[in-house]
Amino acid sequence: MFFKPSSVIIAIAAAGCISATPTKTPRGFVTTNGPKFQLDGDDFYFAGSNAYYLPFTNARAPSCLRAAKAAGLKVFRTWGFYDKNATFDPNGLPQYDGEGAGVSEVYFQKWTNGVPEINFGPNGLQAFDETVKVAEKVGIKLVVPLTNNWADYGGMDVYTVNLGGQYHDDFYHVPKIVDAFKNYVKTFVSRYRSSPAIMAWQLGNEPRCGADDVRNLPGSPACNATMMTNWVKDLSSFIKNIDPHHLVTIGGEGEFNFPGNPDWAYSSGNGGDFYEELQVDTIDYGTFHLYPDWWSKTAAWGTQWVKDHAEAQEKVGKPVVFEEYGWLTPEARLEYLGKVSNQTRLEVVGEWQETSVKCKLAGDQFWQYGFNYSFGRNDNDGFTIYLDDPEAKELIYKHAKRVGELNN
Repeated sequence: MFFKPSSVIIAIAAAGCISATPTKTPRGFVTTNGPKFQLDGDDFYFAGSNAYYLPFTNARAPSCLRAAKAAGLKVFRTWGFYDKNATFDPNGLPQYDGEGAGVSEVYFQKWTNGVPEINFGPNGLQAFDETVKVAEKVGIKLVVPLTNNWADYGGMDVYTVNLGGQYHDDFYHVPKIVDAFKNYVKTFVSRYRSSPAIMAWQLGNEPRCGADDVRNLPGSPACNATMMTNWVKDLSSFIKNIDPHHLVTIGGEGEFNFPGNPDWAYSSGNGGDFYEELQVDTIDYGTFHLYPDWWSKTAAWGTQWVKDHAEAQEKVGKPVVFEEYGWLTPEARLEYLGKVSNQTRLEVVGEWQETSVKCKLAGDQFWQYGFNYSFGRNDNDGFTIYLDDPEAKELIYKHAKRVGELNN
């Protein structure tokens, strides 16, 4: 969640607008064609959501994905990482609220005294196998980040602390840390490279120079847009060499890098450079996120944020996805921030979605998907929209229909 519109006109060579996706792509795999996605030769504009928890709740995945498909949602983003840190120091960093690196019985990799071990068992990658099988059967596409910028479910700092790193951004350039992550990526990506359920691999969830400065390692003064872009080039090329047919994207928040702009979201305060990153040959599409409540921004600022990324899509000629967005419920805003707002979620999110459709952004995925399971509702973080919420009629069902009409 962090973040150039600029007077500078980006000149892009024709070759730079061509996706890195190979021409001979297996049937059922999503591809790109200029600023649009395609599926088996047809345009593939989509409405979707985020459900990071799917691999950790396999018993509930079939019902929730079938309901999502019936509501018109086509793409889900879910975690492809879960690092258990067996040598977790409760007085050190990163912090996981006291539980090590998550409380689920499922984990994909375990670190013990600096040595990683990938879990291939029923409570490991086999759990993700089941998620992929369900998605294939239901007809949902999955976008899969391969690590996390934040301490939740392990992430970058687990690698860094186990391998002697000092700063959060050591993850991006210290050779032994980079190699350890590449080993995990190679194993994970290779396992699913033939599955049409996978739409895209993401380098990570919201990669930044730093994190939250409380639970994570600090960022170093040396981290900047050049370091981050070099990491993007290296890792995306690595993934493409393993799996040339699936799309690759960064999973970032869409931070621009316009020198002199006073707004942190437009001046690479966290190492992002949306235009530069989007032009990397082995990056197939861009993403951006939007949380005005966390970023101390207004709803109107958010609408312009959407427009500015749509402009980047047009200029660069690659798809851009409005990948995470949310507006807190009144109760959550009061609890978390001690504030109130006279703008409802229906009004604010509805305007963002309308702008996204008018600008023909390639897709959007609200944060996050809520479903009423047999035991009750899944976790509500203040942004969750449940299928049986009154707001869902406009923000999920009708919105998905409007996005689908772009395919006609």
